[in-house]
Amino acid sequence: MKTAVMYGAGNIGRGFIGKVFADSGYEVCFLDIMQEIIDEMNARGAYHVRIVSNAGEEDTVVRPVRAVNSLTDQAIDEIVNCDIMATAVGVNVLPKIAPVIAKGVAARMERNGRPLDIILCENQLGADEMMRGWINEKLTDDQRVWADKNLGLVEASIGRMVPPLTPEMRAQDRLLICVEPYSELPVDKDAFRGEIPDLKGLIPYSPFEFYIKRKLFLHNGGHALCAYLGYEKGYEYIWQAIADPEIYEAARASMMASAAALVAKFGEGVRENVESNVTDLLFRFQNKALKDTVARVGADLVRKLRRNDRIVGAALFAIEQGVDPAPIVKGIAAALKFDRAEDATAPEIQRTLREQGIDFVMRQYMGLSPDEPLYGMIKEAV
Repeated sequence: MKTAVMYGAGNIGRGFIGKVFADSGYEVCFLDIMQEIIDEMNARGAYHVRIVSNAGEEDTVVRPVRAVNSLTDQAIDEIVNCDIMATAVGVNVLPKIAPVIAKGVAARMERNGRPLDIILCENQLGADEMMRGWINEKLTDDQRVWADKNLGLVEASIGRMVPPLTPEMRAQDRLLICVEPYSELPVDKDAFRGEIPDLKGLIPYSPFEFYIKRKLFLHNGGHALCAYLGYEKGYEYIWQAIADPEIYEAARASMMASAAALVAKFGEGVRENVESNVTDLLFRFQNKALKDTVARVGADLVRKLRRNDRIVGAALFAIEQGVDPAPIVKGIAAALKFDRAEDATAPEIQRTLREQGIDFVMRQYMGLSPDEPLYGMIKEAV
């Protein structure tokens, strides 16, 4: 049986990619540092994934699976011998796991010389280049030459949403993961060094920049707009916000502006893809079973206001492609009213707005300059 190594046994690792590997005929070996998860998975050889939607729930069993502590020599052996690998650890953790992967790559070169493709499920543009740099730091010159030819670092666009579990659910089954039905896995077709694996839901695509931008500007951007407009109206959940006709239309207009920009950039051939994605996302945002809160989706305002992120970035992309960003600017204006005291960074934005003004916020947090068209549009909107 073919073996897949899944680095990271969290929500995406267990709830999405590990399940994809198992459903595609692989034995899945998880690498993680959470010993209680490792022990439980090895005791069972399986775990449950619950697919939730407004239509109900469906429990599925993922098997065969096992787990290894990523700090042990056995983790190196698993990387050496596997047929495919993936990471889902969060972009901030990638530098910490790169040395382990580098050891596995070096040992693989010596022991069997087979190419290794690693699907990076991190939703970070440029994650492949970043990861290669961190891995190369730990390799010799000869090993780097081999890795350039034989190590594929494959970016992926992760769109599957994972709802939080209640404490009672976690107490009942510590391995349980709940997910929405959506399970497409777009990946960078050009990044593979070996044969592209036959995985359920896999969509190899080139140029992959299209899918990265689609995820960030349509999914993340539309989601954020729902959160910030929903917060203004006092809604707790995203499904409540999107059920409001005014917010629904605002979200749709914003996402369609980004869709038009994607068509302008990548050609008419993607029009059906992006327009159907908008329709699908507006439907998925209505999933009550996700229990997705306005507070969570709108959280960490400083990050979400950056010029290369989901809303300011979407507006700049629209302008670059000759598309009116006004519907997206509406979301930016709403974001600037997100004053949730419990948020990690929203109070900082509110304090800066009061003390320094909108011009300073646009320059300091959004990276905008007064000579950019978006600067004036945001100022007028707020």
